[in-house]
Amino acid sequence: MLGHSRIELGDVTPHNIKQLKRLNQVIFPVSYNDKFYKDVLEVGELAKLGTKMLNHVLNICEKDGTFDNIYLHVQISNESAIHFYQKFGFEIIETKKNYYKRIEPADAHVLQKSLRSPCAPPSGELQKAE
Repeated sequence: MLGHSRIELGDVTPHNIKQLKRLNQVIFPVSYNDKFYKDVLEVGELAKLGTKMLNHVLNICEKDGTFDNIYLHVQISNESAIHFYQKFGFEIIETKKNYYKRIEPADAHVLQKSLRSPCAPPSGELQKAE
């Protein structure tokens, strides 16, 4: 009988942030600056990993109720990432030329997921202020 493995998502802390930085260096073709990692520490619950991370962020935003849209950037050649996000309801809404500085192709698609149904009353905001 095969058991199900349980995945637990730990918080990113000052004690393990270097591990996240190392993982990102190995996995992603872009380098994130120190401000990115400082921001990761500040957002707390929103900084979880993988498919679990995306579900986690979507659930928090939907429960919060003040977000209208979620946006992200994906390199135009990264078809697996584009399909991954499309499965979660994201749509390509724009392409930004020369978005990335040290990788080719340098262009990025902007993907958006709307958190409001079309018949929901307008809130007066397009997205939550940062």
